Parts: sequence; structure tokens; C-alpha cells
Amino acid sequence: MGRIVAQPVSRAIESSHLKRAILATAPLLVGCLLPNCFAIAGNAPAEDIELEDWVNEETEPSVPQVSEGELVFLSSPPHGRILHSINTITLSRTSLNDGWVQLRQCYEGLDPVPAAEVVYQYRNMRQLHIRSKTNIGHAVTREQTVQLTDVQHDAILCIEAEAQILYSQPDGSFLLRNGPLHRRFLDGYFPLHVSMDVQFPAKLLQYVGTSPESQPGFAVDVKDQHVYIDTWFAGTLYSEVYFSGR
Repeated sequence: MGRIVAQPVSRAIESSHLKRAILATAPLLVGCLLPNCFAIAGNAPAEDIELEDWVNEETEPSVPQVSEGELVFLSSPPHGRILHSINTITLSRTSLNDGWVQLRQCYEGLDPVPAAEVVYQYRNMRQLHIRSKTNIGHAVTREQTVQLTDVQHDAILCIEAEAQILYSQPDGSFLLRNGPLHRRFLDGYFPLHVSMDVQFPAKLLQYVGTSPESQPGFAVDVKDQHVYIDTWFAGTLYSEVYFSGR
């Protein structure tokens, strides 16, 4: 997905390591959704890709958090407002040859800030554009970023792009890798809600499994040409979806 950085000053913040003066204005929450941020890494290793830096004005001390990024699945949703990243990843026939897939992503529950920047750092990404926005004064794409101003309460941002995030394996199978996904504030990792709908050509691919496997806090449901993943967690999550060729 992307890295979201609030901009309490007039110029864009170019680093996720913000100075204390800025942190005093707006706490920094970092999240990588794949893909390596929800995306999936193309020809770059997963650890080379970041997905989101999230700035939230109202981090609640009562919500669960962990240190050092250890992964903890949450069997029930925590109280309070939780950032929700909703993703649709579509694999086509050509994806099996070139690794390019279609990515649709919506961020729900954005917190109000005067300005923010969504930064995507995929090695290979193209055709990034805004599908819709709600409670956001202005939004515009610039290269691999989305510039936001006047972000209000309950803002929603939806984007669409293509990313080279599917890995073909020597044995003819395929791997869709997501991670690291996390939402960080200073030294703590806070809850993140991620929903994914992976759509694949059932005549060409057969679903094999996921890592992690389905468990409380990480639900996996397979129907026809869809792999649905819904997860609530704190810490850092790496996930993979495996397919075999028919």
C-alpha cells in the first residue's frame, strides 16, 4: 500500500524518521501493507518495500499495543477507531507471464490533518490514480505519491494502480507476498485492520494455501475465484498466498 505522512509544515516530510518537534504535533504510525506494502513485491525482496507511514492525531493509549514488532493476532476487534486498509488484488492471464496485477485500495478512518502525503515505494508501479475521496479537500497524484490537503474526520481515500507483485516459482507455482504490514507509533505497534480480496483466474490457477494459516484474528475464506483475508493484528505481519498452475 503506501506510506502516509502528515505534513504539519508547508513542505513535504521526506523521511519516516520524524524529529521530536514534529512528533509532538502528530504521532507517527507506520504500516506496510504489502506489499510490501499491499503490494506485493515484484522483483524486489519484500523487505525492500514499505507501504504506509500513518500519522494519527488520536492514538488511544487503551488500545492493545506490542513492542519490538512481535506479531499478535487479535481474536476480537479492539475498541476505538482503527485504520482499515481494504484491498482488491486482481490476477489476470497476463499476470502469470509478467507479474503485473491490478491493485485497488481504500483507506478508511483517516484522521484529520491539514496535509498528508501517501508515498508508494514499489520498484515497479504504474498508472496510479485516485478513484474517489471523501472528506478530503484536495487530492492529486504526483509520480508515486498522492498529495492530500484538508483531511477531515472519517476521511476515505481510494486509489487504483498496477504493481508487479506476483512471483513465479521454479516449479511452476506462484506466490503473492504481502509484508511487512504494521502500524507503528514511536516504540509501540498498534492494531491494524486489513481486508484483502485476491481475485485469480480459476481456469489457470488453483489455490493452495496461505501463510500464516487461517486462525483467530487471521480469517481466510476461499470461494470460486476469490481468496478473502480479513485480519486484525498488532505488530508486524508478513503474509503469502500460494497458487499452483493448472
